[in-house]
Amino acid sequence: MSESVIQIDAQAEIEKIIRQLDTLPNQMKAPSVLAAAINAAANEMKRKIGQKTRKRYAISDKKILTDKKRGGMYLERAKGADTSATLISRGGMVEVMAYMTRRNTETTAAMLKVLNESAMTALEVDGRKAFEATFKSGHTAIVQRVGRARLPVKSIMAPAVPMLYGKTYEEATQDYYSILQKHIQREVERVMDGFGRAA
Repeated sequence: MSESVIQIDAQAEIEKIIRQLDTLPNQMKAPSVLAAAINAAANEMKRKIGQKTRKRYAISDKKILTDKKRGGMYLERAKGADTSATLISRGGMVEVMAYMTRRNTETTAAMLKVLNESAMTALEVDGRKAFEATFKSGHTAIVQRVGRARLPVKSIMAPAVPMLYGKTYEEATQDYYSILQKHIQREVERVMDGFGRAA
């Protein structure tokens, strides 16, 4: 996922929160209120991006969207006076079997579908048909011969998870500011009701 930043005027937001809080002790909590609201909004954005990604891509291994090591998105939270929250996704390409695949037959190559709206595509290069193989380790993958000889073979790889998130990020973040305002209001009400918490 490329570095994308949604900027807000933190000082202006804190001033608005202070105006809503009735007592000085509560007003002192304004930075924490904003940090808690930013974390809640970031979590909501994370869910939205995940939902849109699952809807767009033909993912068969759902763990690639939850496992941090494989690119699953996670949140670095805003804390106290630090009002920045970061959604992070890091990971390399994944094996094609993480997406919808169809194993090879005697006459056709193994097939792959990455986008839900696309058709299955035969995995074949220069007459070398991809096929499903199980290695000595027990790991099964869709592979292709490197040359004309029977061996060696290589696993076929497909788009990395951060790349998928990047495609859905822009759509999901269009209404970020209104989502943030909703969570600010919720956090302000919690403080007014005596349930304020440090972010």
